[in-house]
Amino acid sequence: MLAFHMFCAPTEEQAIAIARQPLNRYLKSLVEAASDWLTGSCSVDYPGYDKIIASLQQETFESQIEKGAAWIGTPEKLRKTIASYYEQVGGFEFASMQVNFNTISVEDATTSMELFAKEVMPHFTEKQLVGAN
Repeated sequence: MLAFHMFCAPTEEQAIAIARQPLNRYLKSLVEAASDWLTGSCSVDYPGYDKIIASLQQETFESQIEKGAAWIGTPEKLRKTIASYYEQVGGFEFASMQVNFNTISVEDATTSMELFAKEVMPHFTEKQLVGAN
């Protein structure tokens, strides 16, 4: 299973306007919550976790979208992003999506999910994905 931040809107401008700051705040709060790892905390149970948090500290809205870790945009853009990611990683069965991250309202998240369900999901049946490879 893979996890993604997802926000789908009718226009790219609307998706960015609603999702940019909440995603950036989410990333910042995640790093702040794990900041002890950046100041010398270590554990044999989590080797290299300090490096993971340091790397996460460099992430932004733009870097998350660029690497396909955040699915934010129009239905057409998300279809292309998901298809590209699917091909890059050799497929996946489930994607867990965070849809009301940080301060995105329930109303905005609901509208986004409805648009995603209507205009993105139907393009990713098992038959269509097998044919994409």
